[in-house]
Parts: sequence; C-alpha cells; structure tokens
Amino acid sequence: MAEISKEVKIVLIINAIAALIFTFLYLVIPETYASLVDPLVFDPYYWRAFGGTLLVLAIMALIALKRAEVEQVKFIIEFAILWCVVILALNIWELIVLPLSPTYTQTTWFDSIILIVLIILNAYFYNRDLK
Repeated sequence: MAEISKEVKIVLIINAIAALIFTFLYLVIPETYASLVDPLVFDPYYWRAFGGTLLVLAIMALIALKRAEVEQVKFIIEFAILWCVVILALNIWELIVLPLSPTYTQTTWFDSIILIVLIILNAYFYNRDLK
C-alpha cells in the first residue's frame, strides 16, 4: 500500500490536537467553559456528548496516522472535512438566528475561523496527496 506524505501526517496531528483541545473543554470541564463563554443554553449532557464526538474524531485521526494507509487516511480526512462543514454551517446559523451574548458571539466566530482553517488544510492536502 502507498504511504502517506509527511504533510498529511502533520494535518492529521493538527486535526487530532484541535479535537483534543475542544474535547477537554466540552467533555472534561463543560461547566467551567460554559461560565467563560456565556452560552444561550447550557445542558451538560449535550456539551459532553459533543466532547465525546470530538474525542472519537481525535482517536480516529490518531489511528489513521498510526496505520498510515492511504485509504483509511482518505476516509478520515473526508469525514473531518464533512464534520467541519456541518459544524461551520451550524455556527453561521447560530450567529444569524440566535440572540447570543457578545462573549458567545466572539467564541463562535473564533471557533468558525478554526473550522475554516481546518477545512482548507484538509481539502488542500486531500486534493494534493490523496486524490
């Protein structure tokens, strides 16, 4: 099987690190994080479920990195792109429709910028190295 490039490995690590950072915020310390960002609604179960989803994404990226097989990496990066696009769309909807506090609005913009960067990185290296 073909090996993946060093750049794709770095992108997988970046994806995993971003997911693990947000896993910590949403799964481990959701109450503390919520008190910092002033959300419209706080339901600890759903925040933890979102954190759990991020944990699974991080683990999948690390497994793909370890196996370093093109087909598996391709699937993970496709999945990461789709996941980021869906969450970005939800963030945009949230910014337009919901009455958010200024703090939460800034947080949502920051999260959206991170998602855009991840989408661009993933799409670029997917098209360059995996297509």
